[in-house]
Amino acid sequence: MAQFAGIAPKDGHDVMTAHQAVHFVSEHAGVAILFKPTGLRFREEDVVIQPLSDSSLWFETCLVMKSEDRSRTVNEFARAFLRRFAPHVLPAKQMELPLLA
Repeated sequence: MAQFAGIAPKDGHDVMTAHQAVHFVSEHAGVAILFKPTGLRFREEDVVIQPLSDSSLWFETCLVMKSEDRSRTVNEFARAFLRRFAPHVLPAKQMELPLLA
């Protein structure tokens, strides 16, 4: 999307907090992609937080692990990840249809 708008990124910066990202943006160092910035309060002028509503900006998240890994920690992490990010499928429900005579 940036290239389409004629913006060429020069550098990438690693930040540890959302507040650091807001600071970089306020210093005209670029844009930031934040994971769930709810509750973020800042006082920087000309900084706006917008959700990524354009589906072309979404990306697939995957969990990769060895099938033979029996580590309790790894398995608990994988389960927590899947509970959090796996698509929630509603259980099947049988519909009642009227019989036509």
